[in-house]
This record gives sequence, C-alpha cells and structure tokens, in this order.
Amino acid sequence: MKKIDLKIILESFDHRGAVYRGDYYKKEHFLLAEIKKGKRRGGHYHNKRVHHHVLSGKIIYKEIPLTKKGNHKKNYKEIKRIIKNGEIIKTPAYAAHLLIAIEDSIIFETSDENKTTINYQKYRDQIEIGKN
Repeated sequence: MKKIDLKIILESFDHRGAVYRGDYYKKEHFLLAEIKKGKRRGGHYHNKRVHHHVLSGKIIYKEIPLTKKGNHKKNYKEIKRIIKNGEIIKTPAYAAHLLIAIEDSIIFETSDENKTTINYQKYRDQIEIGKN
C-alpha cells in the first residue's frame, strides 16, 4: 500500500467555528473552514487565485476587484452572490472577499502554494462587527 503524504492541522477555533489547514504532498494547499450561521470569514485578498468549494450550507459571497497595491479598480463594483452546497467560487488574485453564512456552512478552499494573504480593512471591519 502506498503511503499518502497528507498533513492537516487545526489552525483556529472561535465563535465562527473551526479552521483546518493542510497540504497534500507539500504541493496542494487547502483550508477547511466552518462558518456558523450569521458569522463571517475572509476579509482579505491573495496574490494567487483561490477556489472556495461550498461543501455544505449556504453563504453570501462578496468580492471587490483590487489592484496589486490593494486599491479599488476603477469602474468595478462589489460583486454579491448567494452560493450554496455543491457550488464553487473561483476568486481571482487580488480580489478581496468576504463569506457570510446564511446557514451553518463548511467551505473547502484550495490554492496555489506560496500564496500571500493581505487584509482588506473594509471587510475585516465587518468581521469585527459580527463578533459576539
């Protein structure tokens, strides 16, 4: 039987739920995040494209395209969509994103290795407001 090189660690647990990070053969990086109803995750952008797979539940997905310096792209507005169980969101590089759970949800995020995460304050503030 072939050995599988898979690592998964609990990164955090708070009022929104648990977040696990992992890698598969040190190449495929992923995140598994629980978002409890009414709670928010994200509030940042990456220098690489990421895919958010909604494994269960339903979320509101918000996205704002940014420049590489983190400024709003001219003539672009915020995208807002409802995403449900079984759907995939392809978030481009330099797109700030926020996920708001309409019901208890599980999100599986995949990305290229060596991605950088940069906070987007407008969305981070919404996460802070949602604390309780």
